[in-house]
Amino acid sequence: MGRKSAAAEKSVQIVAAYCDCVVELGIDKASMGEVASRLGMDRSTVHYYFRTREALVAAAAMHITRHYVERMEEAVASLDSRDRARSLIELLFGPTFHDPRRSTILDELGTLGNREPFFLEQVKLVYEGIDSMIVKIFNESFPNVPDKRQRTAAYAISALAEGTSVLMGLGFSKTHRLAARQVALKLLDELVGPAQLAPAA
Repeated sequence: MGRKSAAAEKSVQIVAAYCDCVVELGIDKASMGEVASRLGMDRSTVHYYFRTREALVAAAAMHITRHYVERMEEAVASLDSRDRARSLIELLFGPTFHDPRRSTILDELGTLGNREPFFLEQVKLVYEGIDSMIVKIFNESFPNVPDKRQRTAAYAISALAEGTSVLMGLGFSKTHRLAARQVALKLLDELVGPAQLAPAA
């Protein structure tokens, strides 16, 4: 058990160092050698945990997905089911949900994905993970609403949230974020049904 824990910890350190490299140097210069240098280990050690660059990128994408999903889970864990959908909107359009650092990593992966489809697929998996978590919360909150309507609402709200994140990264004011939040609440009201939503606090 101890060895597995140590191995898992080492893998996390490598993924974190790789993410740092992508943010600071760009994805083209974020090599496994650079990761090894930053961690003070041999390159062969990095290759032991991640045999290819693709494996390391996939682990980084999973790390980002887990970050966002855990944030959503924490936000709704202690709430009554009728409150979860609205609280999720507050989180998605709040000031702290979208991490500029992680957005930079996704942008870098997307840029490389124009040349190598594997990397674009990793970005897609991140957004699919976020969409799936939104659908899960909707399923728990509105069990009587058809699945197709829940997925439509999840996609629309997720797309609006991601677009808002891009604008915030470009320096747009919080007025735009708050306006997007209101639109998301209206989407939730229209696509899921006003009678099933908890009243605003």
